[in-house]
Amino acid sequence: MPNNGTSFIVSIERFKPNLFHLEQGEGLFKSHSHAYDELTLILDGEGYYSSPEQNVKVVAGDLIMIPPGLYHGFVCTEPWQGVSVHYYNEYLPVHCRYLFNGQDHQRNRIQLAHLNKDSLRWADISLSELEKEWRSADKQSIDSSHLIRLALETTLLLFQRNCSHEAPHAVKDPTGQSIIQEVLKEIHSSYYTPITVSELASRHFLSESNLRKKFTETVGVSPKQYIINLRLMEAKRLLQQTNKAVEMISSEVGFTSSSRFYDYFVRSVGVTPLEWRLQNIQ
Repeated sequence: MPNNGTSFIVSIERFKPNLFHLEQGEGLFKSHSHAYDELTLILDGEGYYSSPEQNVKVVAGDLIMIPPGLYHGFVCTEPWQGVSVHYYNEYLPVHCRYLFNGQDHQRNRIQLAHLNKDSLRWADISLSELEKEWRSADKQSIDSSHLIRLALETTLLLFQRNCSHEAPHAVKDPTGQSIIQEVLKEIHSSYYTPITVSELASRHFLSESNLRKKFTETVGVSPKQYIINLRLMEAKRLLQQTNKAVEMISSEVGFTSSSRFYDYFVRSVGVTPLEWRLQNIQ
């Protein structure tokens, strides 16, 4: 598994127009799984992506997300072309990891977002720049590393904005799942601020106790614990990928004091932040 700022990208592959005929058999679905995430942009043509529980039609403009470990395959029915990026989501900043946290039911499925013309152009440019930087001899430089990360973050945010949801025509939401998903987005975008459960609840016209109950039932932990977990997650990334002082990292991820950060970190990990950094950097 990668352990520096640029190696979170495993590979980038472009596929050119080709055509598989469905009647030629299942072998052309190329079923497989891998230990990393996949993000694929379809630029032209159409076909199908399949998993044990899904058979999803994809067309030009679709952005496809496949989680690690999911057995999947594909077949082209109209000559297609596009680009696939394979990467480790654990090494991305927390603010763009909403798609990878708190949605276990989605992490076991192929997810799909259809981009409009402007978003498709933006995603295509972002992935092209990502590919250029990743293939350059200078990709280990600080500037190149930041460009690679920003290009992938941009594409993921476009996915998040345009992601389709199951039962799109449903009017009622008796379990409040849509509210919880919005709360998760808000937490990921502002986890490093003095955000409170009371503020989150008031924005969605819920009582604090009701939000806690719905959130815990959906995500598995309380909103407060989820925020703490995100702060610790980002702290680990910064400890591993940067040379920032521990006190600076503590403040940057939203802890009000270094002592509180140390206390939560040791309780969660079992060692101090400095010890963890030394253990996880080659």
